Amino acid sequence: MTTPNDPYNQQQPGGYPPAAPPLNESELRPPARPKSVDTAYLLWLVAAGIGILSNLIGFVIASDIAAETGVETGAGTSIVSLIFAVLWILVVMQMRKGANWARIVLTVLGGLSTIGNLLSLLAFGILFSIGFLGVISALFVVASLVTIIAAIVFMFMPDSNYYFKAS
Repeated sequence: MTTPNDPYNQQQPGGYPPAAPPLNESELRPPARPKSVDTAYLLWLVAAGIGILSNLIGFVIASDIAAETGVETGAGTSIVSLIFAVLWILVVMQMRKGANWARIVLTVLGGLSTIGNLLSLLAFGILFSIGFLGVISALFVVASLVTIIAAIVFMFMPDSNYYFKAS
């Protein structure tokens, strides 16, 4: 038997589902920055510092390298490298704030720097033949290589991944 309001004997559509419970205070706040991000931040700053010092030493020993290899580098190379280091530090600061784009940029730049440092290992003989500053420059290459690889690893630790996804 049908009712006058429902001639086809169908059920009435249900109402809207109940509202979701309100978010608590901890769910509204961004996650705390993990130690691995802070460690990566410090490692990137150390790598930038190594790069700046290496540039200064490279500027001082440029004539010795030119005499050894026959290839001269201009002062413009050092200036461009210093500008690059400043931009690098600005991107590092954004990474620390949780910007995933900055993490990607640093990974790409770190990969390119790693390739450059690996190629610089080929010049160890030249650097060691220059003297004390050449040896220091060679040690900076190794330190930079290790620091950059460690910074990239720390940026992609599980707690870092969660931090960047939530930010």
